[in-house]
Amino acid sequence: MEPVEKINARADALEALGLDQNAGSDDIRDAWRHIAFHAHPDHRNGDCTQFARAKEAYDFLRREGLTTKGRSTTGPRRPKLRKRVIELESADIDACRVLLNTALTHSSDGEKPNEKNAIEADHVPDAVGFYGRHLTYFVSTPVCEGSNRIALPTSVLSSARRTETEMLSFQSNNAGSGEVLVPNTIIESKFPGAKSVRIKFDADQQMRDDFWLAS
Repeated sequence: MEPVEKINARADALEALGLDQNAGSDDIRDAWRHIAFHAHPDHRNGDCTQFARAKEAYDFLRREGLTTKGRSTTGPRRPKLRKRVIELESADIDACRVLLNTALTHSSDGEKPNEKNAIEADHVPDAVGFYGRHLTYFVSTPVCEGSNRIALPTSVLSSARRTETEMLSFQSNNAGSGEVLVPNTIIESKFPGAKSVRIKFDADQQMRDDFWLAS
């Protein structure tokens, strides 16, 4: 392969993995693992075309010696992972609702809370955005003033076949749209593999589009 052709092939392979030409070996491996998991045909939201293209790109870069630890392409590392927003499966949403209903039934004081208020203050996401290992959950319901609970599928970054869920509670002084950042202490114990987790409430399609377009 001529030098110019090799340079173009390398650029195409990096692009297929969602990276720019400054990506290093760690970036290449991380991008491949991310795509291999989420786009694998056996995954619930798998994409055969994306998986095949990414595998071909990674195999080429591996043959070129660019996936070996410590190796990099020209320039400093500046990973450019693509953002993705996926709709949660009905099984994930149902599992979250079951968790909220179970917690409501077994309240610590033994009394059943006001059903109307409980429903208004309970939330379940319907989509999740990925930017590398940074997660953004999109919730269509608005935050309620006072106590709020939300059930989240926490296994979206793992290879678990069964949906794992976690319920978080928080207080809000306002009602409507808003964003909640999950503390690192909770992320480390409840969201395996995630670097950051945020939750956007009263999220419409425009908010999801903004997630795609934000740098």
